[in-house]
Amino acid sequence: MLETQVMVPCLPPVPLSTSVFTTDEYMGSWHFVAVAVWDEDDLKSFETTDSSVLHIQRGENDTLTVIERARVGDQCQKNKWTYVTMPLMEHFLFRSDYNTIALVWDGKFINCSSCIILLFVDEDEATSAMLFARSEKIPDEVIKEFKSKMECVYMEDFAQAPLKQGYCKLDEAA
Repeated sequence: MLETQVMVPCLPPVPLSTSVFTTDEYMGSWHFVAVAVWDEDDLKSFETTDSSVLHIQRGENDTLTVIERARVGDQCQKNKWTYVTMPLMEHFLFRSDYNTIALVWDGKFINCSSCIILLFVDEDEATSAMLFARSEKIPDEVIKEFKSKMECVYMEDFAQAPLKQGYCKLDEAA
């Protein structure tokens, strides 16, 4: 292990298996806090978003339904995705159109038991690590730890949710 740590000083944690992530502990609302990417251009899609909340729930046939309520400018937008779990690929969530793959890391990686990190890789190979928390407020130390851990795996471009206009309520998004 020491040789590996010399070559890669800070390995990311093992992703949560889908059998763990699909338990009640992880269902419900998650507030977007920050994002880290390898390529600065991949931050563009986050620049207009003031805030975002994911609502994760179990669906039928080994699926997860993810509803996002995002405040973009003055408007609330709603996005909905279905993710498929596959027993033979226990760490991966596949969006139902198979254009995006997701991995979930436990927040303990950054000393935040009420956080998760979602690593998304889309069809264009754009990769983003997004920090989510159960509550709207998160200590600055957690954000600094997330940024530091992501920089260590060369995801040096970083953005934090501005939160200037607050989160959208469930019934606000169109």
